[in-house]
Amino acid sequence: RNVDVLVVGLSAGQIRELPEPIDRAFSKRFGMSVEKMATSLGAKSSADTKRTLPAAGDGPRIVVVGLESDQPSAENFRRAAGAGVRHAASLADNGSLTVAVSFGTADVDQLAAVAEGALLGSYRYQPISAAPNNGGKIDTITVVHPNAVKDAAITSAAETVVQAVVTAREWVNIPANLLYPESFAEQVRTLVHDSKVAVDVLDETALDRLGYGGLMAVGGGSSRPPRLVRLSYSPRGASFHLALVGKGITFDTGGISIKAGPGMDEMKYDMCGAGSVLGTFRAIGEMGLKSNVVGIVAACENMPSGRATKPGDI
Repeated sequence: RNVDVLVVGLSAGQIRELPEPIDRAFSKRFGMSVEKMATSLGAKSSADTKRTLPAAGDGPRIVVVGLESDQPSAENFRRAAGAGVRHAASLADNGSLTVAVSFGTADVDQLAAVAEGALLGSYRYQPISAAPNNGGKIDTITVVHPNAVKDAAITSAAETVVQAVVTAREWVNIPANLLYPESFAEQVRTLVHDSKVAVDVLDETALDRLGYGGLMAVGGGSSRPPRLVRLSYSPRGASFHLALVGKGITFDTGGISIKAGPGMDEMKYDMCGAGSVLGTFRAIGEMGLKSNVVGIVAACENMPSGRATKPGDI
């Protein structure tokens, strides 16, 4: 009810869990079933295949996405939900939409995957601009459960995971003149503030004193000195230990003589490993995992200048 777009999955040539009233209204309006129209328009079970069908009366528009497998896994559901919701968002123009995803699964892990995929599919980076993108957006997303059972734990866990992923995505998307070692480290402090995650940041003075010569050499050519970020999560009673290490080069001009000019702007992506590790700590702190986890992120900006380390230097 009150849904603008319904996302359904296609596997083995059949649509899974299409609400019967919608299919009945669709057949009455167009003289054929949703499944028949979808396949006639080229809908397939292969991954990332999407077809949009018109609404029947006051019913929702229908987006049919391929589930890739005859017996979809949780990952198949996650990918299909993301693809379907992203496509639904493109139908919003400058307004807003309510979206429902119905894949016909009652498995808890698969439902969690659908929720994660749907939320991730709704993510859109807002670039820093004097003319921001005011396109359409999705107001609400509903994951349809075949047995109409509500499980708040599934929703809560999915939201926590997605918030962690979006945190990493936002860092990756921020321009390198705004995300550099010092600002990156400060954002990490803010991220874990009031959580059970402890954070320690070594600045250039501490790095030099403690002998972090490699990190200081890589960042030596930049006017923005490096940082080493250390995070730890140590819940009472934990026996399992895990260490996560992420590369945090906020911009990398290394090998500049062999890098193509058109791709140089993408060198800001050299901190994706660090973003993933730090985003993970956001989820760890909120989910209360019973494991000892340590995270290490070496953040620096690799730039050429008169102070840069040269090949052959010791």
